[in-house]
Amino acid sequence: MRAPRGRLPAAAGILGALHAASFAPWPLWWLQILCLALALRLMLTAGHESAGRAALVAFAFGLGHYVAGLCWLYISMNRYGGMPAPLAAAAVIAFSAYLALFTALAIALAHAARRTQDDQRLRAAMAWAGSLASAWTLADLARGWLFTGFPWLSVGYAHVDGPLAGLAALVGVYGVGMAAVWTAALLALASMRYTRPVARGCAGLAAATLLAALPLGALEFTEPAGAPVSVRLVQGNVPQQLKFDPQRTLAAMQSYAQRIAQSPAALTVLPETAWTTPWTSTPPAISADILAQVRGKAHAVAIGLPKIEPDGTGHKITNSVILLADQPSGAGETARYDKHHLVPFGEFVPWGFDWFVQLMRIPLGSFARGELVQTPFAVGGQRFAVNICYEDLFGEEIVASVREPAGATVLVNVSNIAWFGDSHALPQHREIARMRTLETGRPMLRATNTGVTASIDHRARVLAQLPPHREGVLDVAVQGMRGLTPYVRTGNLPVLLIAIGLLIASWRQARPRAAIQ
Repeated sequence: MRAPRGRLPAAAGILGALHAASFAPWPLWWLQILCLALALRLMLTAGHESAGRAALVAFAFGLGHYVAGLCWLYISMNRYGGMPAPLAAAAVIAFSAYLALFTALAIALAHAARRTQDDQRLRAAMAWAGSLASAWTLADLARGWLFTGFPWLSVGYAHVDGPLAGLAALVGVYGVGMAAVWTAALLALASMRYTRPVARGCAGLAAATLLAALPLGALEFTEPAGAPVSVRLVQGNVPQQLKFDPQRTLAAMQSYAQRIAQSPAALTVLPETAWTTPWTSTPPAISADILAQVRGKAHAVAIGLPKIEPDGTGHKITNSVILLADQPSGAGETARYDKHHLVPFGEFVPWGFDWFVQLMRIPLGSFARGELVQTPFAVGGQRFAVNICYEDLFGEEIVASVREPAGATVLVNVSNIAWFGDSHALPQHREIARMRTLETGRPMLRATNTGVTASIDHRARVLAQLPPHREGVLDVAVQGMRGLTPYVRTGNLPVLLIAIGLLIASWRQARPRAAIQ
C-alpha cells in the first residue's frame, strides 16, 4: 500500500531534525546511525516509485538536519548583523536547502547506480548498502569543497566518542562518515521485508563493522616530542555587540595585558581578533607593558588581530595571529600566521552577493588570504601550528601544517564565535577540533573569546576547559607529538578512491532482478 505523498518527506524532515541532535552538545553516535537508518528506509520506500521521489525524501531529511543543526546562523545575521528576522530566517532555510541538495544528490546517485536488485540475496543487499555509503561520501566531499566548502555537520563528527573513531587516523572524518552510512544502510535493509537469512546477514555485517573498528582506536601512530610546555589560554568574553566599540576595545586590551602580566606560562594565547585594531594602533602604555613581559624572558605571547600592510595596489588586511617574543634586537613580533581559509560573507564577499552583505552590519568583511602552509610558532622546544576559527573544519588543510618541513607538534585554534551567542555552535566547534586531533595525532589548544576554550590531547580527550561566556584563563601543560598518521600522509585521497571504487563495484554487482519490495 502506497503512503500518502506528503507523509514520507514530513517524516524524513522530523528524522533529520532528530539526526542533528546526535551531534554536539550531545554526540550520540548510536542516535546518528539509528536516525539515518530510519531515514534511509523511508528513502528506499520512496524509491519504489522513482529515484526522484527518493531524492525528495532525502532532501527533506537534509533540510531538517541542517535547519536544526545550523539554526545558530540566525543569531549572527539577526542579532549582530542587524538583518530583519524574517529575512534572516529565510536565509538560514535557503542555505540549509542548498546543503540538503547534496543529500538528495547522494540518494539520486545511489538509485542511478542501483538499477534493480534481488532482495533475496545478501550480495545484492551489500551492493546497495555500498552504493548508499559511497554516494553519500562523494556528496559530502563535494559539499566540503564546492564554493570554498562547508563540511560542518558531516556524519563523522557524531562519532568522536564512538567505536568508529579509530578510523579517523586512517581515513579522516569522511572515512568515519562512510562507515557510519554503510552501517545505517545495512540496518535499514535488515528492517525491510527480506528473507530472514538476508536480514540477519545485514544486521550481522552492521554489528561487525562497529566491532571491527573498535580496536583501531588503540593504534598509536605518534609519540611524544620533547618536554611539555606551559601555556595560558585566555578567554576574554567580550560581547559581540560591544567588541568594536572604542571604549570596550580599550578595556579589552587592558584586561588582556593584565592576564599576560600575570601569566606564569611559556606561551600565552589570546583569541581571534582579541585586538580589533592592528598592533601598531595599540596605545603605547599597553604595548610597552606587554613587551616588558617578553623582554629578556622565556615568555611568548600570541595575539589575534587584523594585520594591515601595503601591497602592489594599496593595502591588504589579513586576519592574523602575531607572536611577540624576545630576540637579539629586542622584544617584538617574531612570527605571524595569516588566515588562509576565509569565511564567505564574514571575511570575503562571494561574487554576486554584495546586496546580501549590505543587509548586515558586520565589520572587517574583506580580507586577503594567507598561504596554505606557514611556519609554526617555535616556543619552548615545540612547534605550534595556528589555525583561526573556521579553518579547523578542513582537516585536509590542517594536515599540511603537520607534514614536513613544517612539522608542527601542537595545533592551536584561536576563535571568536561570539557571533553565534550561547548556541550549540560552540560545542559543535569543539567536537570538530577533537576530530582534528584524532586525524593528526596532535593535541589541540583552543583560545576563544566566548568558548569553548580548552586543552585537547592527541586522543581527543578534553583535559581541561573553561565554562563558556565567562572571562578567565586556562593554564595547561601541553605535550607535543611527532610522527605521521596515515591520514596526515594521504589526506582525503584514499577515501575518495574507496568511494569511487565502491560505487563502481556496486554498479557491477547490481543484477536486473526483482526490485526491493
